[in-house]
Amino acid sequence: MALTDRNAAYDLTLFEEEEELAKAKSRKNIVYDLEEERKKREKAKPKINPLTAFMSTAVSALVILAVAAIIHGQAQLTELNQQISDAQGELTELESYYTQLEMKVENKLGPSVIEEYAKNVLGMAKTESYRKEFISLSDGDKAEVAGDKEKNIFEKIADLLIREDSYS
Repeated sequence: MALTDRNAAYDLTLFEEEEELAKAKSRKNIVYDLEEERKKREKAKPKINPLTAFMSTAVSALVILAVAAIIHGQAQLTELNQQISDAQGELTELESYYTQLEMKVENKLGPSVIEEYAKNVLGMAKTESYRKEFISLSDGDKAEVAGDKEKNIFEKIADLLIREDSYS
């Protein structure tokens, strides 16, 4: 009937009862659907797998340990670099001090200081050419004993025995 009457398409009264019924149903359904949705969400909550939780905790711990190790290594590296820098500075200071000491020793024991000490304190003078004597050896090198050396007891006994044997 609704299809044969062309003006019936605009007649909204035909749908009023159905609309009221749909509204009433939707109200019940809304309350019902909300409770049902809450139940569905609770059922749909992902259950935590213990193995997955353990693995994610272990990976997190490993990442934290790796970061901590890197930070610790960098801190040690910085400390060692500071120690090297301090040692190099100390070495430079000690080399400078060593050079100063060498210069002081040179000033105290240098040839000019020794010559001055010999002239003034010891009364020595440089030899001049007229004081030098040159000796020429025509016979070659010889060694002479400057004085009689005292003989030990065994040599004295041997000399006495030789003398007594020559008298007999």
